Amino acid sequence: MNETNDIVEKDDQKINGASPFWINDWYIDPDTCRIKRGDEVVKLEPKVMTVLACLAGEAGKVISREQLEAKVWPDMVVGYDSLASTIIKLRKAFGDDSKNPTIIETVSKKGYRLIAPTSATSTKTMADKKTVNLTTLIGFAIIVLIAAFVIWLLIKAETRTTDSTANDINSKPAIAVLPFKNLSDDPQQDYFSDGITADLITDLSKLSGLSVIARNSVFVYKQSDVDIRKVGKDLNVGYVIEGSVRKAGNQLRISARLIDTRSSYNLWADRFDGTLENVFALQDEVTSKIIASLEVRLTDDERERLARKYTNSIEAYDLFLHGWQNLWVASRNNNDVAQEYFLKAIEVDDRFARAYANLAITYIYDFMNKWSDESEQSLKRANYYSNRAIELDKSLPQVHWARGFVEIFNKDYKNALAEAQQAILLGPNYADGYGLLANILNYAGKSKQAKTEMQKAMSLNPNHPFIYKVIYGEILFNLHEYEAAISNFRHALERNPETQEARLWLAASYAQTGQLEEAQWQIEHIRNADAEISLDWIEQTLPLQDPVQRQHLTDALRKAGLSQ
Repeated sequence: MNETNDIVEKDDQKINGASPFWINDWYIDPDTCRIKRGDEVVKLEPKVMTVLACLAGEAGKVISREQLEAKVWPDMVVGYDSLASTIIKLRKAFGDDSKNPTIIETVSKKGYRLIAPTSATSTKTMADKKTVNLTTLIGFAIIVLIAAFVIWLLIKAETRTTDSTANDINSKPAIAVLPFKNLSDDPQQDYFSDGITADLITDLSKLSGLSVIARNSVFVYKQSDVDIRKVGKDLNVGYVIEGSVRKAGNQLRISARLIDTRSSYNLWADRFDGTLENVFALQDEVTSKIIASLEVRLTDDERERLARKYTNSIEAYDLFLHGWQNLWVASRNNNDVAQEYFLKAIEVDDRFARAYANLAITYIYDFMNKWSDESEQSLKRANYYSNRAIELDKSLPQVHWARGFVEIFNKDYKNALAEAQQAILLGPNYADGYGLLANILNYAGKSKQAKTEMQKAMSLNPNHPFIYKVIYGEILFNLHEYEAAISNFRHALERNPETQEARLWLAASYAQTGQLEEAQWQIEHIRNADAEISLDWIEQTLPLQDPVQRQHLTDALRKAGLSQ
């Protein structure tokens, strides 16, 4: 996704193509995301309304979780909690009882079904609506044309300011590693092929002679057959790696090929057979082939770093991959699961640096989201595990990223910056490193510089994860660019409805633009989620160093209705 488009694009809060309809005696208006019964009006989130529209479109039929997720969150990987949370919100809006439902029924191990009677709005209602639409259509079209022209000018202006950054990043051979396919009989083995892909990206990202697209930008292609030329154009890369992993018992086969995206010509294709015990050697062999094919000259330090292995234990590595797969979903339930896997990995190999680093991240998530009743203890554990990771292997950019992330919440901005810079030094293409640097600079009161670094992170990771949107939105809020901030926070919530951080800053942004009803609704949503967040907690916990910026946020949240 082009970052500059994110700055100016307008949120679409409507469910396109869905006409109003009735469920029992409830009037459902997808255009405004509201349901009405008499004088009672309830506003729904756009994704919640989309789920309701999907269920109503197949009323009386069971719709599986997979079908709903594909329709509501297309081309996204969402946590198990996202759909469940959406169904809970629908039941609360209708006053429905999950044990004795009259609106939405859960069909065990199959999905959900709308069991209430539905009907379309009357012909008169629809005719009235069309009449209203026609009376405003011409004027609206003129406004849209003018707005489109202004937006085009803004995009051109913004593009000119970021051209130098893009040119610098793309001056080296640019490569994307597409998700390796799982050819094992068991689809549950996806985590293993995903892990092989991610590790290959990590290894190649350590090379200063390559520009490597980040993991999140390539994993959007996981479930689809791709046109290599289109991938090259979309990601602005000259080379793509495709591959597959077949794991049967102790036997392992990795197949890979390197493709020139401009000609679709295979530069090489090979197959690597071995056992689980020599999986790291197989990965090293694939990496070496790529380097040789692209004629990338390695420095001595880069050659040494590529030769390192994370752990000598296959069992520990397997546990780590399970934990890692859950961690980036970033929900409370997945964070707990990830924590358990990382702890088990450390039990197997107590010198596994990356497992310690990721474990530290789970505890800092506990601290910042109030997911634990022992917040201070969570911060202490995050400090301990992140320090331990660096003690074990300070050559890994990920361990410095974890340490820098923890230092933000210690409010030690100097050390946090040093760790982020070290992560980038070790991984010149490490998009998350630039994202961390931007986050630290923003919290340290240097939001203009933070904006530049965040744009660099987005250039390295075009299909960035939701957390990039959150960080960029916070930067824009601190720069008083509220409308752009709102756009980014809404996109973050589209991808992960459970992120209270985005919802909190969204409420503040709405308040600053005078949209108090929207702001109050976001605060009410946070309260309904049982998040014990108050102004006092924000002032104590949120690591904004500049008192003016901190006051700016708390004043906005006070307007939005957050209590002391």
